[in-house]
Amino acid sequence: MKFQKKDIFQILFESAGEGLIVVDIQGQIQVINSRIQEMFGYKEAELVGMQMEILLPDALQKGHVSKRSSYNKAPKRRSMGSNMDLSAKRKNGKLFPVEISLNHIGKGKKMLIMALITDITERKSIQNDLEQLNSELELRVKDRTKDLDMAISALKVGNERLQGEIKIRKKAVKEAKLALEKEKELNELKSRFVSMASHEFRTPLSTVLSSVSLVDRYTKPGDEVKRTKHISRIKSSVRNLTSILNDFLSLDKLEQGKIEITQTEFSIIAFSKAIVEEMQAVSKLDQRVKYRHEGKLEEFTTDRQILKNIVINLMSNAIKYSPEGKTIWMNSKLSKSGLVISIEDEGIGIPDKDQKHMFERFFRSKNSMNIQGTGLGLNIVVRYLDMLNGSIKFTSKENKGSTFTITVPQQGN
Repeated sequence: MKFQKKDIFQILFESAGEGLIVVDIQGQIQVINSRIQEMFGYKEAELVGMQMEILLPDALQKGHVSKRSSYNKAPKRRSMGSNMDLSAKRKNGKLFPVEISLNHIGKGKKMLIMALITDITERKSIQNDLEQLNSELELRVKDRTKDLDMAISALKVGNERLQGEIKIRKKAVKEAKLALEKEKELNELKSRFVSMASHEFRTPLSTVLSSVSLVDRYTKPGDEVKRTKHISRIKSSVRNLTSILNDFLSLDKLEQGKIEITQTEFSIIAFSKAIVEEMQAVSKLDQRVKYRHEGKLEEFTTDRQILKNIVINLMSNAIKYSPEGKTIWMNSKLSKSGLVISIEDEGIGIPDKDQKHMFERFFRSKNSMNIQGTGLGLNIVVRYLDMLNGSIKFTSKENKGSTFTITVPQQGN
């Protein structure tokens, strides 16, 4: 069987899966296929000759007339609905979602417009289901996220609390270790001091005992020189014992933090002269203790007793480690910023290799082992100076002498 071309077009038109409708430029329906009838619920005779607006929602009918006129002026192939929510109206008045594609045939007044209409109700339903599912999933994710945020927040708080406890424990452990180390150090200090003191006390006490016994024998006229000699030995031994006890008492007070700073204003010249007079009285045979002050300023403010302890300690060392007949100088210089005091001797000096250890506790240079001492004096001086925010330095040459210089800031400046 041979089909005519128009028959083929008719078959294609009718068998199309989408609705096909042809209207003229006035919007009057000319032809529809059977899919349009199924889609909208109209029979062919009910639609042909009717205005196409009959298939639109009531709210869109009036506005569609002007849109149709605009299209007629500039017709072109057009797809509508892929990104738009378009609806059509069935015969029973119900609306359903559609996609529409437009094309035109001919020109001018004879132009026809063909619309291809697709019912996307099922697709929309699936899309709505997907959107609802996505919405539910978003809500679930939001809830889970909220729960997770709460869990993370609780974990963070717990972690911060744990970190705080760890920090406290670490601090407690550190403090306990420091306390233990300090206790060990103190016990070692006491042990070393007892050992040192027992040795250092034995010699001067033996000297005192033997000298007292000998003095008791020299009662005859002409024994004055011998008595004086042994009395001098007794005095020297007592001075050594006093020095040891003073070192121990000073160290004990420093270790226990029992020393308080008391600021007073005083004349540094009168202060220095009193110390020089005191030290001259305990100096060795023919030793001279001299003092000189530089500058016009005289009044100084600091803790007078701590400064005195520092200077006496340094002066005692100068006397102890200098031979008889030598001179010990005490020099002071006062400025607005602070006080500088130097103690200069002509004693045994300090070997170069020992100088870096001079301020260590219990350290004694190799050339001082035959001279009584505790090895605590300079360490105590440094600790006293720390309390006054001061500093100390020295220069020394073995067998030539030493010069120790302290600097103490003026309080209140």
